[in-house]
Amino acid sequence: MRDRYLKNITSIYKRFSKHITIYRLIVGIGFIVTMVLILVPPLQMPETDDWAYYYGVKNFSQGQLTIDDATLYQEALETQQHGSFLVQYLPVSYNKWALEKSPGCVFYLVPFYKMGIPRWSNVLLALGMVFVTFLLLKRLRDEKTAMIGSLLVLFTPISMVMCNRIYMDAYSSLAFLVMGAGLYIYYHLERKKLSSLKGGILLFLAFFFIGWSVVARYTNLPIAVILFLHLVIIRFMDWRKGQNTGIKQEILPLILGIGLPMLVLFLYNYFVFGSPLTTGYSISPYPIKYAFQFWGQVDINGESIPVEIFRYNLEGALRNLWTGFPLLIIGIPGFFVILYQKFFKRRGPEGKWSSLHTELHWDIFLVLICWFISVLIMNLAYEWLTGLREGWGFVLYNRFYLPWLLPVVVVCALIMARFPYKVLVPVLVIILAFGAMLYAQWVWNLHILPDWMTSIDYFHYVYPTWWSKYYYGP
Repeated sequence: MRDRYLKNITSIYKRFSKHITIYRLIVGIGFIVTMVLILVPPLQMPETDDWAYYYGVKNFSQGQLTIDDATLYQEALETQQHGSFLVQYLPVSYNKWALEKSPGCVFYLVPFYKMGIPRWSNVLLALGMVFVTFLLLKRLRDEKTAMIGSLLVLFTPISMVMCNRIYMDAYSSLAFLVMGAGLYIYYHLERKKLSSLKGGILLFLAFFFIGWSVVARYTNLPIAVILFLHLVIIRFMDWRKGQNTGIKQEILPLILGIGLPMLVLFLYNYFVFGSPLTTGYSISPYPIKYAFQFWGQVDINGESIPVEIFRYNLEGALRNLWTGFPLLIIGIPGFFVILYQKFFKRRGPEGKWSSLHTELHWDIFLVLICWFISVLIMNLAYEWLTGLREGWGFVLYNRFYLPWLLPVVVVCALIMARFPYKVLVPVLVIILAFGAMLYAQWVWNLHILPDWMTSIDYFHYVYPTWWSKYYYGP
């Protein structure tokens, strides 16, 4: 009897240890800690955007894609009572107002709002994002690397902040993008090992999530295009080599994955704005243009507006990004380390560092580089960000750079996995602790770190000289 009992215990332990490794256990603990930090503090809604999304969710849940004057007036009064303003509902016709924002985040939140658990929406997204990050990095290297990357995804300061702020598109658009892109890259690496059914389902989910990230945030479109072009170019190269492309099995999942989110968006735009290609931003009076839209124009001082936009945004980036993205301290040098290994060490003996050129294939690495650069250029060219080069803390600026989280995390994880444990452990602890403390200081108004890291000084918002000319008259 005793031997049978011990045998059963041993069998259960072997099954448990097969699926729950120490690395997975650490990630699980990290996820629980992060979600406690997110859910315990009150929901933060510090910007007008939060209130626009909140009332968007409330109205959509009642079947109102647009609202009338009376509803807008009542909701604007309620917003003022909370110390903010409802300014991002815009007039589309007589007695008809529509949300300026992209609808993907709102549609996603509606079921959670109707169930009375809206804050759990981002918990589910965080879980999906960590799962896909772990899956991808394990495929690229091993479970230790996957653990490192998963913890970095969870504890990046700006990621934690935006996970708390559910009535915003930043975290949901990021999560859908990470899940979609991560699944696509995993599919690309494992395609030959997958059955037609499993591969089709994986490809459909990948491009559905990528497409929905665009519906949630239109500026994710360049990243979606980069990933789609990668697929097209790889299949074209296979065809040129006379290899089986497998494109016949991929057509239907691709059409459905891309088509369904776009169909939702086009139908929404048609019923709300009268045209599938018209968005809320098309009729917005706010400074949401990009530098190329000012080509050849000068401000009231005779300075080139595109040059000024890039210059102001570069100042803001240098001041803010290191706070919200401490991973850049490792990530940016990491990109160059991988480039060095690919160009100069590929013919040398395989070692701890030289194996980088085989772990991260050239095509995937180029996708990550293009992804990173596209986010950087889009934000350096964004007109609205120019006013944030002074004051306002790190949150307002850094949330626009959230889409590049996955490329930075992948590079950081591959680099840090090569650190000896006596270096890796303290470095990882410092990064995670900094993220948790910065988030805690922001959400509870603590003074753990220097106050300038989280302070919001509304009086130092700098209006560029061309704003008054182009938006308030000469």
